[in-house]
Amino acid sequence: MVKKDWKVWEIVTESLAAAAAVVYLGLQIYYGYLYESMGTAIVYRVLPAAFLYAGMTVFEIVPELLNAGGKEKLGGRIRIYAVRMARNCKFLFMIGMLVPSVADVIGFRVDASYSFLIMAGILGTLAYYLYRIYRYNSESGK
Repeated sequence: MVKKDWKVWEIVTESLAAAAAVVYLGLQIYYGYLYESMGTAIVYRVLPAAFLYAGMTVFEIVPELLNAGGKEKLGGRIRIYAVRMARNCKFLFMIGMLVPSVADVIGFRVDASYSFLIMAGILGTLAYYLYRIYRYNSESGK
């Protein structure tokens, strides 16, 4: 999806996900300093989030990787749905990581069901866009 084709809500979603990633990184460094953690502990908390964020960003840039390694290009609505799916999942993932960190700083305890809600949101997003892709393929006879 070309950047000029982005809608306002897509720009806001992408910007909020990037801001959440930066704030999460800052909070993890702050925790490491505050609790005098070793550098490896900080790396163990930050590295998985960084890899997942980078992977989701790659899926946004090259959604053909979602095509089970197929050589054919994704086009039209399918490409748009794949990019939106990756973007929305990345947003939910980063917000899901950020909220417990901010709650720790404020002094609140996040309920265990929070993780379930975030996972349900991500799985719901995946199911919605996969259904849209399936329906589009069914209607177009592919």
